[in-house]
Amino acid sequence: TKSAGVSYEDLRPGSGEVVEEGKRVNFQWVLKRSNGYLVDSSERNEGVPFIFTVGDPKGAIAGLDEGIRGMKVGGIRRIIIPPELAYVDGVEDGKPGPVPSGFGPKQRIRRVMILLKDIP
Repeated sequence: TKSAGVSYEDLRPGSGEVVEEGKRVNFQWVLKRSNGYLVDSSERNEGVPFIFTVGDPKGAIAGLDEGIRGMKVGGIRRIIIPPELAYVDGVEDGKPGPVPSGFGPKQRIRRVMILLKDIP
């Protein structure tokens, strides 16, 4: 467990550089509820990875930013994020999260074309 209440388990430890503050990360992801229900994934989004700079408050939700730190490149990590550090704000705030109802292809295109999110 990390200091913020985020839990993680390295399913496959990586062997590359360590993820730390200021590093730009690029990863494939799967988002599930605690009951195992699949919410979304990069595979469902044409394999587009999620990319952000660790420590940038506008880059990712707090729980993800905390949970990815210390991971090594090439690894696979399961991260469990408490609700208070998860996606709690609206789509327009620039933070990623589960796909809210009504968040269709036009919003995804907007994220890529206007906000320049989720692109290399």
